[in-house]
Amino acid sequence: MLDGMLGGGVPEERSVLITGGPGTGKSTISMQFLQEGLEDGDDCLFVSTEQTIEELRDSFEPYEFELDHENLSVTSIHAEPGQTLESDEEELVLQTLGDEEGFVEGFDAPFTSEYIVEYLREYAPCDRVVLDSASGLRVVSENARVFRRTALDMIRLFTDEMGATSLFTAEDNDGDDTNPLRFTTHGVVRLYHEEISEDPHRFLRVTKMRGVDHDRRRVEIEFTEEGVTLSPKRRSQPPALKQHKHMSVGVEGLDKLCGGGIVRGSTVLLQHDGHANLASILGSFVSTAVNRDHTLVLLPTRHLTPSRVGSVLEENGFTIEELIEQDRLYVLDMAGSWSEYAGGDNVREATDDVGDAVSFFRSADTGGESTFAVAKTGAAVHRLGPGGARELQHFQEVETGPEDVVVNVHNPAVTDSRISGFFIDAAEQVLETRVLDDGLQYISLKKSPCGFVGSTSLVEFREDPPYFRVQDPPTERENPMTVD
Repeated sequence: MLDGMLGGGVPEERSVLITGGPGTGKSTISMQFLQEGLEDGDDCLFVSTEQTIEELRDSFEPYEFELDHENLSVTSIHAEPGQTLESDEEELVLQTLGDEEGFVEGFDAPFTSEYIVEYLREYAPCDRVVLDSASGLRVVSENARVFRRTALDMIRLFTDEMGATSLFTAEDNDGDDTNPLRFTTHGVVRLYHEEISEDPHRFLRVTKMRGVDHDRRRVEIEFTEEGVTLSPKRRSQPPALKQHKHMSVGVEGLDKLCGGGIVRGSTVLLQHDGHANLASILGSFVSTAVNRDHTLVLLPTRHLTPSRVGSVLEENGFTIEELIEQDRLYVLDMAGSWSEYAGGDNVREATDDVGDAVSFFRSADTGGESTFAVAKTGAAVHRLGPGGARELQHFQEVETGPEDVVVNVHNPAVTDSRISGFFIDAAEQVLETRVLDDGLQYISLKKSPCGFVGSTSLVEFREDPPYFRVQDPPTERENPMTVD
C-alpha cells in the first residue's frame, strides 16, 4: 500500500524520515522495510540509539522479523557519561553493543558526529539502513545547527559512502515541524494518533517526497504478524458492485480524478464556494454534450449565458439557433438572460410551478441520443422553494436514463443546510471546487462510486480549449527516483 502511495516505493539511495509520537509504529515499519530487503537479498543495518538488542527482540517478538538473518547487522550507539583521551573531565561518550572497553582501553570516544560516523562506517557497504531513533542524537549538541550537521553527516554516510536507502525515525509530538531532519531528508512520512468518535486510531500520511508524485491522503495503520498494514486499499466500490458508466469530459486530469469521467445514469453535484471560476468547467460539459449528440438542457447558472454558451458551441462547430431548431437545446431561463430566444418550446421563462418545471424537463428529452442537463440548484430553490427543488431532484433521479447526465451546480452558502444535505445525499458523485485566499483554485472528489475519492487537484486556467487543466491525481506509476 505504501509502495503504491510512493509510486513504487522509497526512492533508492535516498533518506526518508519516519516521524511520529510514541507507539505509532515508527520502529515496526522501519524494521519491516529491512525485512523486505532481507527477502530480496539486500544487506541491511539496524542502528538503535535507544534500545539494546534484547530490548529490540522483545519489541519485535509479535512479528515475523528475522533479527538473526545473516544479511542483517544490528548495533546500537548510546551516549553515556565517561572519560575521553581529549579531556580528564567527565563528558558524554560513545557506547555501543559489545564495546565495554571503548575505542581505546580505559577510555571512550566522545559522542560526536565524527566518531559516530567512524564507527558506523565499518558496516559499509549496505543496501538498506535504519537509524532508530535520530532523536537519540540530539545530545550531541543543544545547538540546532550542530544537530542538523550531524544528521547531514549520517545521511551522507548512508547515501554516498554506503550506497544505501535509509530510514530515520524521530519523535514528533502533535505535529511539531521544528525537527531539522524534515528539511535534510529526501522525504517525510508522518505517523500519528487521532480519535474518531472517541475511539483511538493510528494514521500515516506522506507529507513530503521530493521528485515523487506521491499520494497525499491519510491512511490507517494496523498491526499484523507481518508488521504494519495500511488501509483502505480502496475508497470507492469494487468493480463487482459498480452499476454506473463514465463519461469523459475531455480534461485528462479531471477524468482521472473521477476514475474515468463523470458518472452517467445518475446525478452529479458540482459544489462551489461562490469564488471559484466555473465557466471553463461548465464549458467543457457543454462541449461534451454537443459532441456526443446529447440534448443539452440548462437551468442556467450565471456562467451559462447565451454569449458564453454560444462561444463554446462555435468552437465545436455549432450555433445556438441550430441546436434549438434541431431540438437539442432547451433552457428554463430562471435568470432572464435568455429572453432573446424565448417564445418557443425550447426556451421558457422562469416558473414558480414545479409541475411546469418537471413538464419542461420531460419535454426536453427528444432531440438527441440522450440528455445532458446542467441545473443551478440555487435558482431552483429560489423559484420553486425547498419542497419544489426537492421534487425536481426526485424527478431527475426517476427519469434519468442510463446514458443521461445530470449536473447540479450548488453553492452551500446560499441555501439552507438541510437542502444542501439533500443534494449531497441524492448525488451519485460530488465534486467540490474552491478558491484559497491566494487565488489558487482546487477541485476535490468528495463522493463517487469510482476514482480518487478524497483527493484534491489544482485547477490551472489556460488560453486554449478547454481553457483549464486539472492536476493529475497520484497514480501507481513507476517511481521516477528509482534507479536500476
